[in-house]
Amino acid sequence: MGLPLKGIRVLVTRPEAQAKTLLERLVTLGAEVVALPVIEIVAIAPTSWLAVDLTEQDMLIFVSRNAVLSFMAGFEGTLPEEMQCVAVGAATAKCLFESGLTVDIQAPPPAGSESLLALSEMQDMTDKRVVIVRGETGRELLADTLIARGATTTYLEVYRRCVPNYDGTRVTEALSVDWLIVTSVAGLQNLCQIVNNEGIKLKMLLVVSERIKQVAVGLGFQHVVVSEDVSDAAVVSRIVKIGQENGK
Repeated sequence: MGLPLKGIRVLVTRPEAQAKTLLERLVTLGAEVVALPVIEIVAIAPTSWLAVDLTEQDMLIFVSRNAVLSFMAGFEGTLPEEMQCVAVGAATAKCLFESGLTVDIQAPPPAGSESLLALSEMQDMTDKRVVIVRGETGRELLADTLIARGATTTYLEVYRRCVPNYDGTRVTEALSVDWLIVTSVAGLQNLCQIVNNEGIKLKMLLVVSERIKQVAVGLGFQHVVVSEDVSDAAVVSRIVKIGQENGK
C-alpha cells in the first residue's frame, strides 16, 4: 500500500487516552500527525453519582469507552448476573470486555444510539428498568425512545467533559494541517472555541456521522466528509480514498 498519506498533515482531536491507535495508523501510512485533544475527560467521584440500586435494574447501557472506564474506576461490587450489559458500538464493547464485563447486546456499525435502537432486542422494552451510563449531559434520543417503548430509564453520569487550554503555538500548529478528524459534536464545538479562527473551517474535515456533519455545515465548515463508521480503520480509509480521488 506504500505511504498514501505522505506529505499530509492531520489533526487528531480525540481525547488522549483514545487516540493512540488512530495516531499509529496515520503515521504508518506516512501522515504527519498533530495531536490536539479537544475534550478533557474528568471522572466524577462515585460519592457524587446518583444513588442507583443496580441489583434492581434489568439493563446497563454504556454510551462510550469513557463511560466504561469512568464507571469501572469508581464502581465497587459485582453486577447481577441477570443484568444485561449493552454497548453502543464495537469500541465500547471491546472496552467492556477488557474491563472484565460481559457484553450481552452490541450495536452494529455504524454504531451509536440509532444503531442500538434499531436492534430487535431493543424494541419491546415494556417494564424494563434501564440505566444509561454516560457523561454529564448528552443526547436524549436513547432515553426518550426507550421510555416511549415502555422502559423506565435512569442516567448514571460518571464523567464530565472539559475544554482544555492551549497556548498560541498549539493553535497555530492546528491551523497548519490539511485534515481535521473530529468524532463528536462536543469535540467539534470545542475545536472551534479553542482555535477561534475562521481558517479552521476551510480545512478538510472528517467526521464519523451525518449528525456531526450537519452541525459542522451549520458552523460554516466548507469541506466535510463522513467515514463509513466510527472505527479507526474506517476513518483512515476515508482519508486515503479522498486523497487518491484527488491525486494525492
